[in-house]
Amino acid sequence: MPGRFTLRMQFGKHQDAAWIRDRLLTLVQRAPIDEIMFFWFAEDMNCGHETLEEIAEWIEHSRTFRDALTDAGVTVSLNPWHTVLHEDRNRTLKPGQNWQTMVSPTGRRARAVVCPLDEHWRTYYEETLRLYALEDFRVIWIDDDIRLHNHRPLDWGGCFCDLHVAEFNRRAGTDASRDQIVAACTAPGEPHPWRNVWLDMWNDTMTTMISRWREIVEAGGSRLGLMSSLPEAHAAEGRRWADWWKALAGDKPPVHRPHFWPYEDTVPEELPAAIAKLDQNRILQPDDVDSGPEIESHQYGPWNKSFRQNGAQLVLAHVLGSAHLNISLYDFLGNDPTDEPERMAFLRDWRPVCDWLADEFPMTLRTHGVGVPWSEDMSRRVHTDGSGRWQSLTCRPRDWTRWLGAVGHAFSMRPGDAINAIGGTMAWTHSEDDLRRWLSAGVLLDGLAAHILVERGFGGFIGVKAARMITQADALYSVENCLDAEFSVRPGTQMSINRGGYAERLFQGELTRGARVVSDLRDPRQRAVGHGEFLFENDLGGRVAVVPWCVDSPVSMSSYRAAQLTKTLAWLDPEGKHGWVEDAVWLIPQFLTDGKVWRGVVWNGSADAVEAFTVHFPADMPAPKSVVHIDGRGRRHEAQMAGGRIQLTRPLHQWESVAFL
Repeated sequence: MPGRFTLRMQFGKHQDAAWIRDRLLTLVQRAPIDEIMFFWFAEDMNCGHETLEEIAEWIEHSRTFRDALTDAGVTVSLNPWHTVLHEDRNRTLKPGQNWQTMVSPTGRRARAVVCPLDEHWRTYYEETLRLYALEDFRVIWIDDDIRLHNHRPLDWGGCFCDLHVAEFNRRAGTDASRDQIVAACTAPGEPHPWRNVWLDMWNDTMTTMISRWREIVEAGGSRLGLMSSLPEAHAAEGRRWADWWKALAGDKPPVHRPHFWPYEDTVPEELPAAIAKLDQNRILQPDDVDSGPEIESHQYGPWNKSFRQNGAQLVLAHVLGSAHLNISLYDFLGNDPTDEPERMAFLRDWRPVCDWLADEFPMTLRTHGVGVPWSEDMSRRVHTDGSGRWQSLTCRPRDWTRWLGAVGHAFSMRPGDAINAIGGTMAWTHSEDDLRRWLSAGVLLDGLAAHILVERGFGGFIGVKAARMITQADALYSVENCLDAEFSVRPGTQMSINRGGYAERLFQGELTRGARVVSDLRDPRQRAVGHGEFLFENDLGGRVAVVPWCVDSPVSMSSYRAAQLTKTLAWLDPEGKHGWVEDAVWLIPQFLTDGKVWRGVVWNGSADAVEAFTVHFPADMPAPKSVVHIDGRGRRHEAQMAGGRIQLTRPLHQWESVAFL
């Protein structure tokens, strides 16, 4: 698939249309832009839900510069800022907009965010789409406010209004109140049957609405596109993606703009998370999707997000098979884009390597490494914390990726053949058949996941008779002490578990015969107070490693912890199927294959530069024919490889990568 740069911009109707036209034509002459996606009434120019008359004014005002772009060979698309509206921000409904506003799980009502079941609002929004559909846009985007979560100032989001409660009761044959429904859906223990009914209701009503929108938009000759946020947040809305793709695109390839990287400069441990987020979206998408990830940098400019990190985001999107990029570099205030020529230079600098990556990393490739499995149905299956909050349905599917990436081990959000890593409450969300299959190979568990598997009856397969989670109130642990040379730098090396989220509670079990303890827990006076990590080979023929701490926290890493994890993964995967790197911190590898073609990438997430490193390629991956260093300006440099040792001709700086072809 050829590379494609779409630039996301906004100009207001208070600005002279001819002035906008001239600035845009200068921009597309100086930068390699294939498409302009216009925002209307977005962010700083938003005052709630625009009336149909106001929308007609935006359309008419923009026609001069839209036509000029089309004549210049640049495609035009549209992103209206609101469906139900992102959040109130002190906006209110306008006169005549007598719509049901969104209601939170606790009954709080929004002032401007609208309930998607309100029929009068639906009629209004269909009319807006009919206006847009007459204007020959390539894509008309449904923005991420079509989500149900994250509509401030509501707690979690909505909608739990009387319309939704009535629809639920109609489907369930009940006469329950909002409070009763929320309490049942968030109750601890085995999920209440009402949870599925409620989530199905949300999914059905939303997809029925979007199907109608597609009919309107396609009748005018445009396509309907969808922006989405985190998969786990949509799981707590009951979203079933096959239904959404059908509603959005019918029998055509869907047009999707997933979020996957923070909007601002971020820290190293967010890089494996960004890899995982986009990988999750690629798993959800059908093979023929038009995947255009969001390259976002709000607030716009290098003070907020560096060109170097934006460039890394461009590379990662292509590595994971998404060659159409929706790029935000300019603010939403309609300032002159020629005021900042460095942004045009950034696009020019990076376009050649992006086109090269589009050729080298086809959409057919799939990630390979330690499996970190998850499901779109995770919120339907998870056992809650009993808080009664809707947030308790939201799982944390990527926690292990941060720890694995930190120590240089490749991972995939697909189940792995050799190893699967399960963390925290994700252990509730997998079927018994899946767990049994994974336990017959290699499984890495954190403390909470191990505790849950014991509760689910899998203790015999992980070497545990009984289990509990402890805190420092139960045992004054502060040190994890290594006992086994095979799983440490050397016996006697120690790691802190004195404080930090990962050590707030630890797993302790009554271990069965055959469990091999490779570290213990000690108090401040070095007295043993419990076991640490242990290993077990079960009757299914699988290998299991359990660390006592929890991965649902920021990474806490040392050379000793890194050695422990690396040697543990080597024991779980003796054939070396997953692939890893060493010789520097925050070297994060990716390996991809379609069964015939293999590709690899190693990222430097650290601020410290790297001049050489060692790659342990997956056992099934043939030796690469070329090694290419992509620097922070989008330039390519050949690197040398002898065996798995990579010698660079110039240092690999932060957010730069090395590709193996």
